Amino acid sequence: MIRVIYYLSIFLLPLIIYLFWIFLSKGKIIELKIFWSLLIGLFLMAITLFSTAIFNNVSTEKKYIHPEVINGKLKEGHFIE
Repeated sequence: MIRVIYYLSIFLLPLIIYLFWIFLSKGKIIELKIFWSLLIGLFLMAITLFSTAIFNNVSTEKKYIHPEVINGKLKEGHFIE
């Protein structure tokens, strides 16, 4: 469950920051030209991607075994050495 919350927070964090910024500026941000909005969006996306890469602790040397359905039961995917 914590993994789902983690990925949702990574996905929603730029939106929350943007909405907070609009709230603090009392809507004046919406009147800016599209260039600045794109620049801010790219910056937030880059921060999100770098933070995911830094805090993701899965080793690249491990092999991933994909999820399987065996006799009607789901066997979760996992990493092996």
